[in-house]
Amino acid sequence: MKKLFVIMISLLSVMNVLAEDEATKILDKAASAFKAAGGVTISYTYNLNGDTGKGTIKMQGKKFVNTFGDHVIWFNGKTLWTLVKENEEVNVTTPTPKELAGINPYSFMNMYKQGYKASMGKSTATYYEVILKATSPSTSMKSVVVHILKKNYEPCYVKLATVDGIENKITVTKYITNQNFSADTFAFNPKKYPNVDIVDLR
Repeated sequence: MKKLFVIMISLLSVMNVLAEDEATKILDKAASAFKAAGGVTISYTYNLNGDTGKGTIKMQGKKFVNTFGDHVIWFNGKTLWTLVKENEEVNVTTPTPKELAGINPYSFMNMYKQGYKASMGKSTATYYEVILKATSPSTSMKSVVVHILKKNYEPCYVKLATVDGIENKITVTKYITNQNFSADTFAFNPKKYPNVDIVDLR
């Protein structure tokens, strides 16, 4: 279950202050670009403590649906549905912000504003590297490393390290913006999964 939360899906004297300010400005621009993009579909590969695979996440604002391996996770802004096809079971919960940070790999778009300290890493001609380190014991992530493309401020790589010692490396393979999603895109539809048991944990 810990691995599942990591996949669904997150950024030090005077020079450190300047570096933090620069890093925060870059993340601000990335967050603004993400908001302006409307609905987004992202294809990605992941390496979770050596286990590899592919996935797709659709997002609009705080809502998302993340599909990877045998799992599908829907979040409509309030309720979370977690489906494990092999078990033919979907768990229904009302997640905390901390839990969402571990499920949605793009949660760093908001979490860098509280509980984390941002600094610049080893940037290249193509991307900025921003490092987030937790400053609060209540955070689920120990650190987050993000590569943000200079040309459009879209994230192309995210490395998440949890307080439990789990590491997930996510590489974006396709990033499509301005997608039109209906509201039911981000909610579990029992009609599509008639043989699945629904376990309401709220």
